[in-house]
Parts: sequence; C-alpha cells; structure tokens
Amino acid sequence: MHQGSQIEILMSKNEHIVFGKTKIKFSIDYKDRKSMTIQVHPDRSVKILAPVDSQLDKVKAKVKKKAPWIIKQQDFFLSFHPLTPPRQYISGETHLYLGRQYRLKVVEQQETSVKLHGANIWVYTSSKENHRQIKKQLNAWYTEKAQHHFKILFDQLKPTIEKYNTVKPFLAQRWMKKRWGSCSPQGKILLNTELIKAPKACIEYVLVHELCHLIYPNHSRKFFRLLTYQLPEWRKMKDRLERVMV
Repeated sequence: MHQGSQIEILMSKNEHIVFGKTKIKFSIDYKDRKSMTIQVHPDRSVKILAPVDSQLDKVKAKVKKKAPWIIKQQDFFLSFHPLTPPRQYISGETHLYLGRQYRLKVVEQQETSVKLHGANIWVYTSSKENHRQIKKQLNAWYTEKAQHHFKILFDQLKPTIEKYNTVKPFLAQRWMKKRWGSCSPQGKILLNTELIKAPKACIEYVLVHELCHLIYPNHSRKFFRLLTYQLPEWRKMKDRLERVMV
C-alpha cells in the first residue's frame, strides 16, 4: 500500500450532526483535493470527501447546510433499496409517488379504495390487519397511475423517434425486479411499473433510452449520440436510477 493510501485511511473518521430531530451520521475521508464533496450512498450512508486541512467545524457546517438534501436522498433510497426491511403497509410509513414522499394512512371500512390527498396516500380497506390486501390495493393504485402517466409521456416522446422511419412503437408495463425497461425488435417498449415512484424526468429518461434502441439495438456510439441529442441531461437521470438499482 502506498503512503498516500495509508494517510487517507488513518485520517478517516466518523462524526454526526443533529438537524432538527434527525441525527445524521457521516464519515469523513480527508484527501488531497481542493473542495469538499458530500456523497449519499444507496445504503443511506453519508460520506464526506474533504481537503486534508479541513477543520471539523467547517465540515459539520457544510453537512448541516446540506441536511435537507441529505435527508431527501436517504428517504429516496429507503423506498427503493432492496436491503431495506420489507414494507409493513401500516399507517405512518412513507411511500414514493412521482419522486415525492407521502405518508400512508390506513382506514378500516367496508368500501375499499386508495386516494391521494395532500401529503398522504389514504388506503381504505376492510381490515387494517390484512397487510397483504393493503399491499395489493396500493400496487393496483400504482399500476393505474403508471398506465396514465406512462402513456402521456410515451405519446409525447414517440414522435421524436418515429421520424426515423423505424418500427411503430407500442407501450406495455409490468412489475420487474432488476430492470427499469426493455425494448423488443417488434417495437414493444416495456416499462417497470415501479418507475411511477420515480420523478417524471427519470421516467422520461427510461422511455427515451428504450425508444432510441428502436434505431440502435445496442449501446454503440451512434446510440449514445442519438440519446444525447434527444435528451442532453440523460446522464444525470441515469446516474440516479443506477444508484437505487443495487
């Protein structure tokens, strides 16, 4: 191991700050660099890459300033990361919809339904103890919302690809564990229903990515050139999606 690596490991330390009622734990890696960077990883851990001569007070001040963003990123990973505990489907849980966090409110009544109101997703169910049924109702609601929003985006985006005289694309969706989307030679664009929990910009990225595969079925330079032409900011959306698909 070279000397630089030894210094970096020896100077790495764990700290925390308190923001409101939230305790944010983070590790600091002091490195030979000019600026400070905050990283939030899919396991919700926070790492600070700081210049070697950084004072702890300044590091903590930086973390406190970025605390709202850090908490938002941690919540985002909590909803997507496969290592998180399984959802209990009880009142008080947070669930994502179009990139925003909503509180789950479960109400027991005979007439079942799911409604979005304010900052809450209300699930009306015949038994608050039947968590499997609550999950089924919520997933059915997500599926319905996904069909609506996916179609709107698809109808907006497909003309940009159809002008290349390719096969006429059509849209489908289903729940998938390992992929956000796929494209068949016959023009079938398949989206993961789970995407309805992501921001619209991320859904747009997946759609444009798969539509571009109708022109170039592989990840060649021509494919990425077309993707960049259609969606110049695609790298930012891709990075966010890949970090949650661990």
